[in-house]
Order: sequence, then C-alpha cells, then structure tokens
Amino acid sequence: MYHTTTNQSLAIVLEGREQMWALRAKITIDKADITSITWHGHFNEWPRLIIRMPGSYFPKWLMAGSYWSDDGWDFVYAKNPSGMLRPSLDDVVVIETNKDRYRRIIVQLSKDEYNDLKTWFNEGKKGSRKSVPAK
Repeated sequence: MYHTTTNQSLAIVLEGREQMWALRAKITIDKADITSITWHGHFNEWPRLIIRMPGSYFPKWLMAGSYWSDDGWDFVYAKNPSGMLRPSLDDVVVIETNKDRYRRIIVQLSKDEYNDLKTWFNEGKKGSRKSVPAK
C-alpha cells in the first residue's frame, strides 16, 4: 500500500494481495472533504455495532475492507488486529471525512508517512501561513 497526493486529493493505493483482501484497489478523497488526519499508536474507537461488508478479517493477522455502522462507512487496512468484536489496531492513521462513504479511512502507515500527510493537509488551509524569507 502507498499513498499519493495532488493539490486537491489524496489517493490510497492497494497493491497485489491487498486488493484481494480489501476488495478495493484505490480510494481517492478530495482534500476539501477531509476534516482531520490523526495518528493513533493504539486505536479501538468503534461504534457499538459494526458490520464487515465487503472485506476480510482474520484475527491477529489482517483487517481489510469496508465496514458499515449507524455512523457511516469506514475503510480499514491494518495488520495484526487484536480482538474479535472491537478490534484494537496499532500505529494507524485515521483520516476523517465529511462523506458517508467513507467517513473514516483507517490505514497502517509509518509515522513519517503520517507526517507527510499531515503537512500536505495543512498546506493552503485558511489561517496557516508559510514563512517567506526576507529579501
């Protein structure tokens, strides 16, 4: 899995077997639709009821695909989940959007990849300023 960005969008691209497990090849999100990007060393913030459809879940090995709840749709791709009904994930990035599908995209990325995404997300936001060297 890798991600690419343009000025207006973020794409999460799954490769090879990842596509098979998640039943998706790519997720593209417009920057304007993203409300936050956060890093979680330990994540288990699930709604009371969550239904996998479609996707794969193998405890202690892989959680991948689309998950539905009353709160909307989540997309998850993370290795080594622990727990059955409310899995815990380690070292994931949570991308929250204002869309129903997907309201959250939860993927395992390195801390450096998270920092790159956070920098990209904060660029050009109202109220943020880039420092310009004096002439």
